Parts: sequence; C-alpha cells; structure tokens
Amino acid sequence: MTAAQSDYKKLQAKDLFVKGFSLTNISEILGVGVKTLGNWRELHCWDNEKELFAIRPSEIKKLILQYVLDIRDGKKPAHKADDLAKISAAFDRMDDDRKKAVHTMESFDSFSQFMVVQAGNNTGKKRDEILELLQTIRIHFDKYINELVSND
Repeated sequence: MTAAQSDYKKLQAKDLFVKGFSLTNISEILGVGVKTLGNWRELHCWDNEKELFAIRPSEIKKLILQYVLDIRDGKKPAHKADDLAKISAAFDRMDDDRKKAVHTMESFDSFSQFMVVQAGNNTGKKRDEILELLQTIRIHFDKYINELVSND
C-alpha cells in the first residue's frame, strides 16, 4: 500500500469511527486489520473527534425537545433557552450545501449501519458482496460530500 493509499484509508477509517462504526465493522468495510485501526485510533485521538461529531441537527432537536418537556413537566431545564437558540441559529446560518451535506451524512450513516447488519446476517459470498458494495458506494459518497462542502 502506498503512503497516499494508507493516508486515504486512515481518513476513511477515522470518518467511519467518528460516525459510530465499530473497529470490527470498519475492518470489514475497508479491509484494514482491527489492531491497525486501534493503533490509528490511539495515535490520532479519534475518540475526541467522535465526541465532537456526535452533535448533529438531530441532537440539537433533541436538546430543544427535552427543554420543552422539562418546562412542561415543571422541571428546571438542563440548558438555557438562550443557549439553545444560539445553537439553532448557528445551524440555520450554515449555507444550504453544508446543511445538505450534514443531512446526507446522517442518512448515509444510517444506510451504512443497515448494510453492515445485512452483511452480518449473511455469510460467505453474499456477505462479501454486500461489504464490497458498501466500499464502492462509500468512495462515491465521499466525493459527493467533498463537493458539497467545497462549494463555500
């Protein structure tokens, strides 16, 4: 594997890890050993990035809905309304291509999880075909997302 290929695999692996995939699933998707992935995770502090990436539009929505439930139930909300409003406003100010990229990534993550489960429910050639298909789609998906976010 060339240095460029290795770097690309590291970026893909980190991206999948940050999005919630297990090292075992990433290994199956990318064809990289679990031990190697674990070393990359430690060396490049993927766990920190995973925490930051966890905040998505759906998380913002959950925070706001929890705030409303707390008020309705007479509880003291965990967050200030002003803070939630600022977070929502910041997301709304994102350009449309960035919003589309965020929503698309969430949808693709769900689809990828579905495909990994499908692969896990199969064996042999069928399992390999599903994982190979996911690898192929992932390359094109990454290009699409990069195009969306580079349109600034």
